[in-house]
Amino acid sequence: MNRKRGTAKNVRAAVIAVLAALLLVPGAIAAWSLMEARHLSQANAEQQLSLDALKAKLAALEDSSANDADGDGAAIYLAGDTSAVAGAELQRLMTEMISQTGAKIAQFEFVEPAEGASDDGTVEMRVLFETTTEPLQQILFATESNRTALVFKSITIESAESSVDNKEPPSLRVSASVEGYWRRSKL
Repeated sequence: MNRKRGTAKNVRAAVIAVLAALLLVPGAIAAWSLMEARHLSQANAEQQLSLDALKAKLAALEDSSANDADGDGAAIYLAGDTSAVAGAELQRLMTEMISQTGAKIAQFEFVEPAEGASDDGTVEMRVLFETTTEPLQQILFATESNRTALVFKSITIESAESSVDNKEPPSLRVSASVEGYWRRSKL
């Protein structure tokens, strides 16, 4: 009889364990599903914001191309029929964007295309300037969001000061390679 009671207790314990598992596993799955649904909802909201920003940018580009006399999106190109003129326009744009923030331009240097490289309509320039963190952010934003398509190919940022005791933001020495695009006039 003792043996039957022990077996009955074991069976009862096994039944309780199975029933508990049948209740807990779906509950855990439901809780996990709710958490994942929240994460997906948040990711979807972030992507929707990005999509709305891209749509606004596209609408702005369409508006600017509607104002473009040729209707060919020429606003994204540097003005000029030669790489030298386009390079001068690139220098003017960069000087304007950098100077507006109060940064000090140290040097401009145009990068000649590699010998034998095809003339693909790109103009590259290296610019050296000194600034602080906030104006640097403004310069990067102004360059990347400019109507004229400009791209930072590379950027090197070094602290120009050796002491860190100063309460003011550190001065930064920035060396950047900026690329713009031009095209020849239609013949």
